[in-house]
Formats: sequence, structure tokens, C-alpha cells
Amino acid sequence: MTRAEHVEHTEDAPDEHVFAVLRERLYGAISCLATLAVLARYTTAETSAWFRLLDVAVATGGLWAASLFADFVAHLGVYGKRPHRRELGAMLQASGQILQAAVIPAALLAAAALGLLKTYTAMWVAMWALVAELGLIALLAIRKTQLRWWQKLSTVVILASFGAIVLVIKMLAH
Repeated sequence: MTRAEHVEHTEDAPDEHVFAVLRERLYGAISCLATLAVLARYTTAETSAWFRLLDVAVATGGLWAASLFADFVAHLGVYGKRPHRRELGAMLQASGQILQAAVIPAALLAAAALGLLKTYTAMWVAMWALVAELGLIALLAIRKTQLRWWQKLSTVVILASFGAIVLVIKMLAH
């Protein structure tokens, strides 16, 4: 990479990084929602919240590792060398959004494991919290756009509805 290309790449990095962070947060929320929807179909009064917490942790951790691996390999392919410390930090921050998307569901399942909620209730509250999170992410994403107020509102409603649709499809499919 020439000096000019490096300077251009560095100047574009903030927008690219925000893009990556937002993409991974959405992906993490939708994936966690889909995982919970599948697990909810197989959750009974006897199901341990600790097992559901472990299920969410393994699914989320696997997705996080896959995202980080994909970024690393893509970086090697595009730049022909491993990421520098700063680039690796940006990759970790972006992929870490996947883990952060699972914090509320994990907290709710931990509360259920401690007897504060029923496991099934914690699963449903977590799923709807993720649907609300999708709406909040959409709201944050569109706040600087030049869309009219009603277009912004419809965008937020559509994205949150997308989360609800994922939830319904997963519940029907499994």
C-alpha cells in the first residue's frame, strides 16, 4: 500500500468502522433473537435457565469467533498482511458488538437461573427486548439521514417488525 493509499484508507476508517460496528450489532441482535426463538420452542417448565444461558453463550461466542476470523482472513486477502494492532482493535470492537447484543438476554437468563423469573418468561422477555433493540438501532442509524420524519418512523417500524417476523418464522419453523 502506498503512502497516499494508506492516508486515504486511514481517513475512511472512521466511517468504515461505524459501518462495521452497526452491521455487527444488527447481526448479533438478529442472530441472538433467532437462537432464542428456536430455543423457546424446546423450553419447558423443567428446562434449566443455566442450560439456556449456556446455549446462548455458545451460539453467540461461535458467531463472534466466526466474524473475527472472517475479518482477519478478509484483511489478509485485501492487504496481503496481517492487521496492525490498531486494525485488530477495530476488528475486536466491531465483532464485540455480537457479544454485546447478547448481554440483555444473558442477564435475563441469569436472573431466571437465580430463581427471579421462570426460564420461559426470561426467554420471551429477552426476545422482545431484542426486537426493541432493533428498533433502537434503526432509530440511531437514521437520525442523521435526510429522510422526512414519516420516512424515519417507517424505517424504524420496518426494522423492528423485521425482528418480530424473524421471531414468528423461527417459532413456526421449529
